[in-house]
Order: sequence, then C-alpha cells, then structure tokens
Amino acid sequence: MRVGIAIDEWKLSIFERKLQQAGFAYEKGGGLMPDTLMLYVDTDNLHTLESVVRFANMEAAWSKAT
Repeated sequence: MRVGIAIDEWKLSIFERKLQQAGFAYEKGGGLMPDTLMLYVDTDNLHTLESVVRFANMEAAWSKAT
C-alpha cells in the first residue's frame, strides 16, 4: 500500500530521521500548499507507520515549543 504523508517543510529532518530509524523507505514529492511537501511510503505495516508519524509530529511540536 502506498501512503502519502503531508508535512510542513520545516519538519522534514524529523520525519526523515524517524522513518529511517523505523526502516521505512520514502520518496519526497511536491506539497499541497506552499512550504509543504509529501512523503510517500510503500508499506503493509500501517500500524507501525502510524506510530512513527505520531511520534514525529510530537517531536516537531515539542521542538517548535522550545
């Protein structure tokens, strides 16, 4: 299954690190809005991918708050 993850460009380094640590390969694509981009992941393990995305978003929110 191919999953698209829309993110703000400033979150890219966090998402790249988290996806790589979890063993997911991804492709970058154009965003839906200015300063955004898409990450495309091919996986059958949606549960693990969902956890990775959740933790990446939490880290991004934490880094923005500090």
